[in-house]
Amino acid sequence: MILFAQKILVEGVARDTAKTTNYVHITVNDTLRKYKDMEKKTGLNRGDEYVKLARNKDYVTNTDSLGNYKIYARPTDTLYFQRPHYYSQKYKVEDIVRDKIEVDLLPEPCVPYVSCEQKEPFAFYIFVGEQIAMTFKSDPYYCNVITLDGGAFECTYKINQSLYGNYPSDKINFKAYDHYGRPKFSNFKNVMLFVGEYCGSLYHTKYQFFDVYKTKKGKWASPGDPYKYNKYVKDKTVKAQKIKFDKDVWIDLSEMYKKEKEEYKLPYYKVVGDKAFPLMGTYVDEHIDIKKNTVLKELNIKLDKSKFGH
Repeated sequence: MILFAQKILVEGVARDTAKTTNYVHITVNDTLRKYKDMEKKTGLNRGDEYVKLARNKDYVTNTDSLGNYKIYARPTDTLYFQRPHYYSQKYKVEDIVRDKIEVDLLPEPCVPYVSCEQKEPFAFYIFVGEQIAMTFKSDPYYCNVITLDGGAFECTYKINQSLYGNYPSDKINFKAYDHYGRPKFSNFKNVMLFVGEYCGSLYHTKYQFFDVYKTKKGKWASPGDPYKYNKYVKDKTVKAQKIKFDKDVWIDLSEMYKKEKEEYKLPYYKVVGDKAFPLMGTYVDEHIDIKKNTVLKELNIKLDKSKFGH
């Protein structure tokens, strides 16, 4: 029993059968996955502790380019062999040592990648929407292709007002790709969004949105500098104007970084404590003009006057 409680040096070979780089990730007793499961169960996100654990050579190692590995473990421990897009395998340490087991990971089947060559959208929609659901879905395992974002956020939004394109329902489903993680527009209750149809699917025009709020006259407007999301524009023809927003409209600054808070200041906002009350802004039709003359023009998206909402 004492011998089984002591760690021994385990030396072996683990490879991928596709004979690419042979780098295989090995963990003792599936420690990293169990830690992640614990975080989900408790609701605690201890990123720093997870990073330390992932670098702890008592639990984790990787093979070299030839597939060789070394790790200290107890005979009763189990080693888990993993590599992205390969089927994982696991073996008891005592079996690896006794039977001199060499691990060959088999690849998961891949899907042929078919790119969309459509340059201009078949249809284009601009609307004020409210989030119903947003879920990240990883891209399929494509053959010999790695996608930039690794997947898309599948979004369902309620259309509160159609501004362009007259989508035939008050609910719209589309995909949003974002290189920085969860799309920033998801932080706001109501947003003005730009969605195009390419190769039979609807996609959000990457990074393009405005957070919008109701005014006392019942119109939609976005507070602050009209070029807050288009700061690179040199010819700034649209100017913010004084707008009376609903009394319930204010921006919560309590969880923002110092740099983020710098945008919420006079003459656009009146700040009281951790609340920013909008004083000036721009109506949605003017924001369409901004995008029409900047991003949409660059993407060769031309708006038809007959398709604007009324």
